[in-house]
Amino acid sequence: MSATRTDPAWQNGTPKRILLATDLSSRCDRAQDRAARLAEDWGATLHLLNVIPGKEPPEVPSWRRSQSEAVQAAERHIRADLQGTLGEVVIERGEPAEAILRQAAALDCQLIVTGVARDEMMGRAAVGRIVEHLVQQSPVPVLVVKRRARRDYGEVVVATDFSPTSRHALDCALAWLPEAAVTLFHAFQIPFEGILGRDAHMAEMRQLAATDQEDFLATVPEAARARIQFMLKYGPADAQLARYVADREVNLTVLGTQGRSGLAGFLVGSVAKRLLACLPSDVLMVRQPRA
Repeated sequence: MSATRTDPAWQNGTPKRILLATDLSSRCDRAQDRAARLAEDWGATLHLLNVIPGKEPPEVPSWRRSQSEAVQAAERHIRADLQGTLGEVVIERGEPAEAILRQAAALDCQLIVTGVARDEMMGRAAVGRIVEHLVQQSPVPVLVVKRRARRDYGEVVVATDFSPTSRHALDCALAWLPEAAVTLFHAFQIPFEGILGRDAHMAEMRQLAATDQEDFLATVPEAARARIQFMLKYGPADAQLARYVADREVNLTVLGTQGRSGLAGFLVGSVAKRLLACLPSDVLMVRQPRA
C-alpha cells in the first residue's frame, strides 16, 4: 500500500461498530441476518436504527411520546435474535437518510447496512432515494443487502476502472474479507469502434488494460495479490459486470464511488448507480475519501 496515500479509519482492519438501518419489518430480515453474521465474524458491535418518517405531532403529550407496543415487541424480538452482537437500539423520528448518517457518526460506526425488497431499494421508490442519498453522502461504506445470508462472502468481485476510487474499494475488500477470493473486474470498449473497427484494435486494448492492471496492483502487498484474479471483458461495464456476477452467482460486489468537496456535495457515477439497482448480488459501496 502506498505510503503517500491517506487511508480512512474504516480501512484499518475490520469494522468494530456496524449500524443496521431497518424499519423492523420482515422485509429487512436479509439485511439483519447479514449484519449479524458480519458482526459475529468480526467481533463487532451491531447497533440498530429505526427511523419513523416525519415529526412527532406537537399536540401529543410528552408522556405519550414513548415507543409503541409494536416497536417495543419488535425490539425484544430482534434482541433475542441478535443476543450476542446487538448494542444500542435507537428509535428516531425525522428524515431517514439524515438520521442514519447522524447516528452512524455519533456511534462511530465503520459500516452502514441496509436492505432491499421486491428488487427496489427498501421496497419503495421513495425509500430508494434514501439509499441513494446514503451512498452519496456517507463517509463510511454502505452495504446494500439483496440476498439471503446463507454463507460468508467467499467470492467477491471488485469493479475497477483503475482509478484511485476503485483502488479504495479494492483495499476495503482485501482488509475486510481476508479469506475471500477477490476478482478484479474491468470492462473496456474500443474508442470510435464504428470507424476504427473492433478486431484490429482488440489485442491492443487488451494489452493496454493488462498494463494498467499491473500499475494498479503495483503497491498491493504480495500476499494480497495472490488472492486476486483479473477478469477482463469487452463491452459496456454495467451489462458485462451484471452478467458475470449472475453467471458466477457471486454474493458480493464492491463498487467505488467518487467524492468531491464544496457546495456541490458528492457524486456517484452513473454506472455505479445503475449497478446498485441491477446487480443481483449484495453491493458494498465504498466512497473515496475527500482529499
